[in-house]
Amino acid sequence: MLTKKYEPADTILLTTFFNPTLASQAAGQKFLDRIRLRTVDRDANPGPDVYGAQVAAFAAWGTPSANSNDYLKSIKQPVLIVSGSKDLIHYTSNSYKLEDNLPNAELVVYPDTNHGSFYQYPELFLQQATTFLDQK
Repeated sequence: MLTKKYEPADTILLTTFFNPTLASQAAGQKFLDRIRLRTVDRDANPGPDVYGAQVAAFAAWGTPSANSNDYLKSIKQPVLIVSGSKDLIHYTSNSYKLEDNLPNAELVVYPDTNHGSFYQYPELFLQQATTFLDQK
């Protein structure tokens, strides 16, 4: 997936952030339309060097270690965890583990979504994030 050429390059986001369902892909296209509205001062599209560094960082972070959840249990700040129901980059099960180990966490899982859940549901995410921040 990451070695395939995408034209235009940002369409890789349809594969990596959105599910292959009609509804998710339609939401992904709307997301691309929104980000393409900005034509000045845009960040460059990431290349293979970025993807490789991200994969290495995920692998290092995900390496099991003794008492690995103790650190999470020491975090007292309120945490909003946002996940897609079928996140293939940060597996949804990991979001549940975060919720279980962070003492002041709230988990939101969006249906029919991959890693771009808050891009697929931008209005709902904004409402829920604002509510979360207003309560804290």
